[in-house]
Amino acid sequence: MPLVILLASDTTHAIDTIPGQAIAPPPDVNAFMLSYTAIQLGDKYSDGKKTSLNTQLNFDGILVRYTRTFTLNNQPAAVYIQPSWLHVKPSQSLSSFDDEYGLGDTASAFAYWFYADHQTGRYFATASYLIAPTGDYNSNQLINLGLNRWSFAQQIAYQTKLSDHWDIMVSADVQWFEENNDYRLTHQKYQQKLLFSTQATLMFNIEPTLVFAGSYYFHKGGESKLEGVSQHDSIERHRYGLALIKKSRQSRLILQYGEDIKTKNGFIEEHQAFIRWQTFWN
Repeated sequence: MPLVILLASDTTHAIDTIPGQAIAPPPDVNAFMLSYTAIQLGDKYSDGKKTSLNTQLNFDGILVRYTRTFTLNNQPAAVYIQPSWLHVKPSQSLSSFDDEYGLGDTASAFAYWFYADHQTGRYFATASYLIAPTGDYNSNQLINLGLNRWSFAQQIAYQTKLSDHWDIMVSADVQWFEENNDYRLTHQKYQQKLLFSTQATLMFNIEPTLVFAGSYYFHKGGESKLEGVSQHDSIERHRYGLALIKKSRQSRLILQYGEDIKTKNGFIEEHQAFIRWQTFWN
């Protein structure tokens, strides 16, 4: 159903749903998705103001996802696992740091559709995510590919048809984070409060096999503590995303682009691009 974007230190996993993936799948289907992502983070913000640091972090990632669909209590359901491989290139004021290559954290998910009506195009689903700390992590490094902690998220999503050509999808999720007891060079205990996110997506069906979508995302919460002391860095982030989806009976090609509209704390995302290819078989 959804996508988990995996980044490196000082970022938080974002639970994004690919447009149209709130539609219930048929049972007993296998799916393989290969994704390439390029993400650029720019200046760091504090309380809505750009800091004096002139920073840039460039991420390249390969995500591999296997999905299996089935029925549970006569309703559609699915599970997936998604490992990742990442490359991070620091530049500008961070150019003195080496590039990092290696494994990122691994996401797994279980999705269940409480309601699915293909005739009316209405779907209501929930998804549970577990993100395992499989990514490369060394507290003696400033930049890491993993976050060295478990996290869990719970999401609900609703999609309905507005007309023959228009669909809308909305979702909301909350994320919990385990402590990182070996944080950065100081080896301190790092904690993070709950992070709440919402997504609204409008989809235009250009033709039955071609869809254009626009999404708005909002994230709030996630304030951190070091050794119990608040860092006053709560997230308040607005984003947009665009997608073009080409479908066939056994595959799907998805092109996505997005960026931050504004952010309160942390690195601003200057752009995010995805190319995805997915294939299905029984």
